[in-house]
Amino acid sequence: MGLTKRRDSYYVEFRVIESEDGKSLVLASGVPGARKKRWKVGCLNKTIAREMETVIKTRILLGQEQSDRSRPILFKEWATTYLELEEVKNLRSFVGRSHSIKTHLIPFLGGKLLGEIKPADVEAFRRQRKKPNGKPASVQTINHDHVALKHCLNVAIRRGLLQANAASRVPLPNPRNERDRVLTDDEWEKLYRKAKPHLKPVLLLAYQLGQRFSEIVSLTWNRVDLKRGFITLRSVDTKTNTGRQVPMTPDVKAALQRLAKVRSLASRHVFSYKGKPLRRISRSFRTALKDAGITDFRFHDLRHCASTNLRRAGVDTATAMKIVGHKSEKMWKRYNSIAERDLTQAAQKVHKYLQGNTPGTLAEGSGTYQTVTR
Repeated sequence: MGLTKRRDSYYVEFRVIESEDGKSLVLASGVPGARKKRWKVGCLNKTIAREMETVIKTRILLGQEQSDRSRPILFKEWATTYLELEEVKNLRSFVGRSHSIKTHLIPFLGGKLLGEIKPADVEAFRRQRKKPNGKPASVQTINHDHVALKHCLNVAIRRGLLQANAASRVPLPNPRNERDRVLTDDEWEKLYRKAKPHLKPVLLLAYQLGQRFSEIVSLTWNRVDLKRGFITLRSVDTKTNTGRQVPMTPDVKAALQRLAKVRSLASRHVFSYKGKPLRRISRSFRTALKDAGITDFRFHDLRHCASTNLRRAGVDTATAMKIVGHKSEKMWKRYNSIAERDLTQAAQKVHKYLQGNTPGTLAEGSGTYQTVTR
């Protein structure tokens, strides 16, 4: 394979397989199933790199170059390799997972051998995890780090580098972060009115159709069918990796038609700001909330609003789940808020039913029962 020069160093590369006992490496250029193994020289001097190439090749030929399975591996070594794997880079959660591993897990566990990480180490990590400002991190934030560690160790097990996953033996506590905040009709009217022009259609899709922020900002015109009135979300666009067809409400359709009239043919994205695809709305959203006098509300809460409005409108559960993108009724119920107005309306419906269908119903405004004639 020879030498490869990169910005930081020369690298020596050989195609190898493991020996029969799995303890050392064997040169295997052209052998089916052989993998490319890379060694970092640590300098940009080609002469030294050539010498290192010879040394490494000699060690392999003499059976002195240990395989990964026999060589003790530090967690920081494996974690760095893990983040370079294609199967990991393709994860939707890769950015957050990479941050957890590089910023928090490697500094705490990096010096430990991979096989020496115990449940007690995982518990110790959870106890000491802090925010950048030094305050304790939330349970949900720590759980994200914990999940990243668990997957990292599971991949190591699949590759024969580890026997047991210490992170799997430590339970993840319930963060109890369920929210049921929904906007009143008056709050929604104020929020929409105060929002900047580029923010209004984004809010509308989230409020009326329950689309996630990532699903909205990644939307391209080739997946918007204004004639049929449908938005197509591919599996790669959704958190659940399940594509779905989202029917437009008349308000959403009108908003998208207005955007289509002024769209730039140079951009495929539906939502843009100052000629560039929209990526963030945190500042404009905070400003709209402040101007509308709304507190304790997050953009993701608009999905709660959509789910609740679908139920109040009488849309059956299966159809509503399909529109919003919930795969389980448990999650649907979590996002579907029951407010005081819903309970009052339920009582009124029961009263109306009893008045018209139950003989001997208590007469309204009296203390005596009346007989219902059918």
